[in-house]
Amino acid sequence: MIRQTLTMEDGDCMPSQYGMTQKAQRREHFLHLFKARELVTLAVLAASLLVTFRIWESAERSAQQNLSTAFDFRVRESNIRIEQRLAVYEQILRATVGLFASADTVTRNEFRAFVSSLSLQEMFPGIEGVGLSIIVPPGQKDTHVAAVRAEGFPEYDIRPPGDRDFQTSIVYLEPFFGRNLRAFGFDMFSEPHRRAAMEEARDSGRTAISSKVVLVQESGTEVQDGFLMYLPVFRNNAPRASVEERRASILGWVYAPFRMEDFMRGVNGELTNDVDVEIYDGELVNPAARMYDSHVEVEASSPARGLKRVAYIQTGSRTWTVVTSAMPEFDVRMHSDRPRLILQSGVSISLLIALLIWLFLDDRARALQAADQAMQLALYDALTGLPNRKLLDERLGVELTKARRDRSHVALLFIDLDKFKPVNDNFGHAYGDLLLKEVARRLQSCMRESDTASRLGGDEFVALLSGIEDDEATLRVADKILLRLTEPYEIAGHTFHISASIGAAVYPRDGIDSKSLVRSADVAMYVAKNAGRANVKLAERTH
Repeated sequence: MIRQTLTMEDGDCMPSQYGMTQKAQRREHFLHLFKARELVTLAVLAASLLVTFRIWESAERSAQQNLSTAFDFRVRESNIRIEQRLAVYEQILRATVGLFASADTVTRNEFRAFVSSLSLQEMFPGIEGVGLSIIVPPGQKDTHVAAVRAEGFPEYDIRPPGDRDFQTSIVYLEPFFGRNLRAFGFDMFSEPHRRAAMEEARDSGRTAISSKVVLVQESGTEVQDGFLMYLPVFRNNAPRASVEERRASILGWVYAPFRMEDFMRGVNGELTNDVDVEIYDGELVNPAARMYDSHVEVEASSPARGLKRVAYIQTGSRTWTVVTSAMPEFDVRMHSDRPRLILQSGVSISLLIALLIWLFLDDRARALQAADQAMQLALYDALTGLPNRKLLDERLGVELTKARRDRSHVALLFIDLDKFKPVNDNFGHAYGDLLLKEVARRLQSCMRESDTASRLGGDEFVALLSGIEDDEATLRVADKILLRLTEPYEIAGHTFHISASIGAAVYPRDGIDSKSLVRSADVAMYVAKNAGRANVKLAERTH
């Protein structure tokens, strides 16, 4: 370092000091800029992450609500099928009572021919057979036993043995082979649970169902809990207006025995593994009253279960408590990736915006572009590019407002793909994603510019039709979409054949607001799916 001696007169001391001051000022200015850049960047990043969190939180709530709604539909569908199956079997007994009402005497062969015509094993799963239990009047037991033995049953007798004030006996039971032979001659009135149901049917003149029992047909291996359904048989033309008259004119009961696991087989179709169903006899969830459990390794009534519903099925004067909980397969099948995609996309966008501001603090155009991209990801489906649920809700609200003002109509089509799950299962999600993109393209090709095609998630799509004229016009568009979506798909060298179930709802008939209109279309879609899929159903008229 060269040391110099300077005086005030030299004049070169001030410039040097001034240069040092300018350098310090610039340094300070740069520090302020750096601090400002950091503060602005951090502020924008924090704000962006907060927005992302709010959007993710809303999407997560929406996904959970959708999951809960789908589970509710699933539970209702399962319970309705149980009720329908019970109603069908009651009609079988009513038809059998009609057989005895048509003649004073029905022979064993006539009864066998009638029951055989019903094709029970092929058409009605779970029912073990249809039988007749008659009352054996006091003092006529020996005569009765001799008469049945004379029909070719030398070992026939009323069981359990012994004399009772009131005795019955199962004399007809078809099909008459296998485990049903064990019930031949059994006095059901001797057993308290069966007797209670038989007395109820007799006194009311209507169908009655027993409490939980073990059928006499059980052999000791693979024993199932069961129940019996009874319908009284009265003497033809005998008065039966009062309880006393019905007790005086009773001849016996037609009945059907059921094994619970056989009865429930096929109720939930292909989605058996989606839910755990437990059925309890009575209104209490009591292990001793449990009649059926679809997954014994899972405790559906446990407080630890997530999605769980308790419903009550009234059949006759009995109540069944049905506890349904979601299995992991249901969560996997109905899981929505939308919240995760929003979170990942939002975090990525937040970092991107922060980086852009860090690099281009003075470039407002780039910042606006990044914000526009963020808004784009928030309102459109990441896979197909279609409007997502949020944007659909906004457009639906606008169209409903316009329709109220113009007194016009708006149609909403709820579209659920059929046979899509096997594509993911057998070929992987990559093929499934390509297939969903093609579905989106075809859906858009069937619609006007003023309409909106949206993807809600998974294989669910919605079409919003503005200014629709009537149901016929709605069905024309829906049929056009169905025809287009049913055409074969050529994806990466593979040909796929899928279809769609479409539910249609029209404002204002099927809903006066967004929520009710979407719900009507969704319900109509499930009706279409239950009707055999690959079809279109209009919502039922509610207004």
